[in-house]
Amino acid sequence: MIWKGFLPLAAAVPVAVAATDGKVAAMSEPTIWSVLGYQFEAGSMIAALCACFAVRFWAVQKDYARHRWSLDIPVAALALMFTAAAVISVRPSPLVALLLGTGLGVLGAGIIAIAKKYVDRWLGGITGSDPTP
Repeated sequence: MIWKGFLPLAAAVPVAVAATDGKVAAMSEPTIWSVLGYQFEAGSMIAALCACFAVRFWAVQKDYARHRWSLDIPVAALALMFTAAAVISVRPSPLVALLLGTGLGVLGAGIIAIAKKYVDRWLGGITGSDPTP
């Protein structure tokens, strides 16, 4: 009775061979989108932004229930913008983009602290901050 399961496969093999006979299989290339003149792979951008969005709104939201939306909307927007900028700059594969989006989504408000240290390092004398990390 097991042989009945292989009948559709046996019928499909000659059809598949005839369909590719004499033709070279087409290689697919990733879809490239362009926003504001910057090109990036659509799959990687979608993967990274979805991962960042999911982390910001489902995993991290446990911390503050009372001011949940007023606190997290600006942080989530910042995390999404940094994720998009990272994908445009690095041009990762979709798997790496998922990890990048997840990591930046978890960082959240930590992005602000990292950016502040970065600016203080470059403009420490002007802002009056200590330039040492």
